[in-house]
Amino acid sequence: MTPSQSPEFVAGIALTDPDGNPKTLGEFGADPLVVILVRYFGCLPCQEFVRDLDGERDRFPTGTRVIAVGGSADHQARWLRDTKGVEMPLLLDPDQEVRAVAGVGDLSARQMSSLGGASNYVKSLVRGFRPQVPTHDATKAPGIVVFDSEFNVAWVHHGEMLGDYPPVDDLIDTVRSMTERD
Repeated sequence: MTPSQSPEFVAGIALTDPDGNPKTLGEFGADPLVVILVRYFGCLPCQEFVRDLDGERDRFPTGTRVIAVGGSADHQARWLRDTKGVEMPLLLDPDQEVRAVAGVGDLSARQMSSLGGASNYVKSLVRGFRPQVPTHDATKAPGIVVFDSEFNVAWVHHGEMLGDYPPVDDLIDTVRSMTERD
């Protein structure tokens, strides 16, 4: 385990909420903690997944906490919270430390331009999401990381194209199976 993967380091990762208030990942500790890694908060499929998952948070096992973390776009996170009604914590990690711990990096040029990713964008457009200004984080891969109560990485989903998140039901089942093993 490298120092940047130690539970102490992970819990101490500095984040901010959309209003600029400082937080740490440790403030959101749970058993387990599900972190949705959005490319940036203006990404259409990311917005849609976060909104859909937000509506299903009560289906996760007791003790689970779900948050979304992006590298940029506090104004887009506020829009998602205030206009789309997302209640889960939406947090900014400009140094991309949570993403680094999870090992979820950038999409390749081929992945960025895949037909499946374009299809995901069109589906989000049809469902009422509108493009927002891309940020410097537009090349980031979508992902999910699940931390146990000690901030060890328990499970990771590495997106392979734009909007590549597992179905909400599959994510809930994955987390449920993890908690049943304990």
